[in-house]
Amino acid sequence: MNKSRAQRWPQYLAAITATLSLASSGSHIGWTSPTIPRLKSPESHVYLTSDDASWIVSFYLLGCAPGNLIAAFLVEWLGRKSSLLISGVPLTLGWILIIVAWNPYVLYASRFISGLGVGIVYVVGPMYIGEIADKEIRGILGSFIKLMSTFGELYARAIGPFVSYELLPYSCMLINIAFFLSFVWMPESPYYLLMKNKQEEAMKNLKRLKRNATEEELEEEMNQIQKTVIHDLTDKAHFWDLFNTRGNRLAVLVSFGLQLILQFSGIAAIESYTEEILHEADTELSAGIAVIILSVIQLIAGMGGIALVDRVGRKPLLLLTTLFSGVSLTIAGGFYFLKFYLLLNMTKYGWVLHASVIAYELIIAFGLNPLPYVMLGELFPTNVKGAAVSLANIWGALLAFITAKLYQVIGDSLGVYTVFGWFAVTCYLGIVFIVFFVPETKGKSLLEIQEELNCTKKQAAAKKKKKQEEIYISTIA
Repeated sequence: MNKSRAQRWPQYLAAITATLSLASSGSHIGWTSPTIPRLKSPESHVYLTSDDASWIVSFYLLGCAPGNLIAAFLVEWLGRKSSLLISGVPLTLGWILIIVAWNPYVLYASRFISGLGVGIVYVVGPMYIGEIADKEIRGILGSFIKLMSTFGELYARAIGPFVSYELLPYSCMLINIAFFLSFVWMPESPYYLLMKNKQEEAMKNLKRLKRNATEEELEEEMNQIQKTVIHDLTDKAHFWDLFNTRGNRLAVLVSFGLQLILQFSGIAAIESYTEEILHEADTELSAGIAVIILSVIQLIAGMGGIALVDRVGRKPLLLLTTLFSGVSLTIAGGFYFLKFYLLLNMTKYGWVLHASVIAYELIIAFGLNPLPYVMLGELFPTNVKGAAVSLANIWGALLAFITAKLYQVIGDSLGVYTVFGWFAVTCYLGIVFIVFFVPETKGKSLLEIQEELNCTKKQAAAKKKKKQEEIYISTIA
């Protein structure tokens, strides 16, 4: 069988067009950075207080939680492709409400509705890509999810400082239009079609995804998909099965713990208020330009992180990026403490704030940001993975909502340096959690990971000792 005949470019095309929905989601995150300072100015047509601004940032994150639940229903009822297309509706409606907004409450509704779309995208997008991609390129195509989200943030942040309030959402809607016009022609997941007993349509779509593949290749692929579908349908689990075994409980602890470290390191707040944060530096470099530079660096770092994950390993990357994130946040918090608590003139040292915030976003892009999502797909067995992903996404969305809301509340009452202190302490405590609870999954099959999670320390030590004895005996022989 000559597998080199099969062309994979249709899978790349399907993944790129599908993840344009992630770019749209990212643009909603990036929108707040240039827009919030503008809306808080006295000249704004929709004047916002600090409390209003915090709700506008956090309602978007709050909407993600019910969006995840809606996605769980839609993806089984309508399929992966249709569900992803539907996610574009609330994402587009959110922009329309922003354009016509006449008071903060319309903006609240806009952000919550947009969050619903994002919640759907983050459940359906990875599922679609995982099911249409060959195993050899699944990791690369899966990496488009974070890269496209980062691109969307960069897009909104780069355009925002140079266009009017009304023109920015119109510009961002171009991503939604590109998504609809391109993805509507892409094939549905053959996996889903087989679940619905549509074998002819599944084979037709498989041929579209694997151009020039031989009949033998296609039949072999279809057999593999059918086996997976049969296994998943006969081995369905309930929500409470997430806590039935030691391995599942540990996987829940690790995935929830990593989300807690990531979100309480301040990622949602810092990405939403980036321009406002950097404005305090009072440097010759404007906050708007600094944000654009930061976003470009973050995009490049995300590409670099993809290359490092399978070379360095998950745990070392998590430890290093969490540690250096804590250091960067400590420096940023120290700047604010000197400026606002000790009332020192920090004009000459504004570059320190720029450098520390940019360093934080650069560092987490290498590990702390993507790895909790990468490991989410590795830690759980197939029969509970769907429930685990939805639950972890809801948990992450709620933590992000809390962080984004409390950033403004704590900052106004206790000082911004207190908030950054909270973010930094979370990172330092997170290092302890990673050392003692997070397993290394690099180079291990899903079966090996499950065996490791379900073994007690005594069992693991006994297995290790037995393996060493076998090696020793074979060496003597």
